[in-house]
Amino acid sequence: MLLRVDVEEHGDHTLVTAAGEVDASTADQLGDALLGPLVNGSARVLLDFEQVTFIDSTGLGVLVKVEREAQSRRAAFALVRPTAQTRRLLGVLGLDQLFTVYDTLDQALA
Repeated sequence: MLLRVDVEEHGDHTLVTAAGEVDASTADQLGDALLGPLVNGSARVLLDFEQVTFIDSTGLGVLVKVEREAQSRRAAFALVRPTAQTRRLLGVLGLDQLFTVYDTLDQALA
């Protein structure tokens, strides 16, 4: 399994759950799953990242693109439950300043 992506619509928000590796061969799959709800008018898209074991620069680029699309549509995009490794990577690259990151799904939904 390279990447599994599940999308759940919940009224005012969409929860996208990713599991596996986000790299050049799977980034478009994740991007489509995240951008679709924004294009369709979702006010908030949450990406549950707890089961993502790897992300490369292509995957990070997709996340930046989604954040920019959300901003242009006056919607919200947030990462939920990223692994410690992903959090470190976001911090090193300064992306923790761009993305809203929640430790739990309950925090994201509050």
